[in-house]
Amino acid sequence: MTEGRQNGKRLLGRVAGAVTERVVVTVDPDIVLEHVDLNALLSRVDLDAVLARVDMDALLAQVDINKLLADVDLDALLRNVDLEALVRRSGIPDIVAESTYSMAGSALDVARRQLVGLDVLIDRIVDRLMRRSEDERREGPLSLVAARGATPDPRNDSARIRRVRRSVSGHYAGAISRAAAALIDGLLIAGLYTLGVAGFSFLLDMFTTMSLTDDRSTLLGIAAFVTWAFSYVFISLAITGRTIGKGLTGLRVVRADGTAPGVRTMFVRTLVFPLSVVFFGIGLLLIVVQREHRSFHDLIAKTCVVYDWGDRSAEMPGPLSDFLDRARSDSPQR
Repeated sequence: MTEGRQNGKRLLGRVAGAVTERVVVTVDPDIVLEHVDLNALLSRVDLDAVLARVDMDALLAQVDINKLLADVDLDALLRNVDLEALVRRSGIPDIVAESTYSMAGSALDVARRQLVGLDVLIDRIVDRLMRRSEDERREGPLSLVAARGATPDPRNDSARIRRVRRSVSGHYAGAISRAAAALIDGLLIAGLYTLGVAGFSFLLDMFTTMSLTDDRSTLLGIAAFVTWAFSYVFISLAITGRTIGKGLTGLRVVRADGTAPGVRTMFVRTLVFPLSVVFFGIGLLLIVVQREHRSFHDLIAKTCVVYDWGDRSAEMPGPLSDFLDRARSDSPQR
């Protein structure tokens, strides 16, 4: 009985195979596919289950990547890609700009720290020569120094580890930093004036018969130079509180109480600056010996110059900070 059923199944299988083969040969697949809703069919297919049954390693092993890439027209492919937008979305320009700014700022801060270190050393020497006590030393305008908050106790080892360098933000700027700023400004004033005169002289020679080299132009040239120097200093201070030289050395001009000065104050300060230079520069010598490092024109205009590095803290060099901390911790307590 069982053997008869098996023979019947074999017979039906042979008949079904023959019929199926005949149907496949006879039926046009394109006609069948026209009547099949592929979206409905795919919606019933479990793609995760299908992909789980696919051996991706075996599939990729049979793919010739080199041949595949050889058939790809990369020029045509990249022609349709907006590389500029792609790079901009990746954030690479922002990263490069931030890194460049950080590197430039770090290099500039190294030079500024050296100037600050020289200022501090000169202050210490002058204080010893003038026998000034620690209580007589003035750091800076109270409003600016107090804004920095409490300074960690250098006798505390953990505080010294956390604060490698001493901050001098808002402190009175010393003579070396101010001299470096004045030197940079002097070079810029002379250089830009020379370029301006050369350009103006070239235009005169080209379009007129006049010349800037005759004797009559000497006084005019001196007046033009003085006007240019005054405008450079006054406009820079009135707008930003610092000239280019002061900006590079990390200095800013403020009122004696630490507040921002007005245009009138900057005008007076610039106007009376020559008074500090006359009489062998005695007015500038006050920057070295005066406790607040204020020159004669600072005293008249009621201004002072402080360290200000913008969004970064003005700092002493690390070794000097450590030396001053040790000297302070070793000094006898009162």
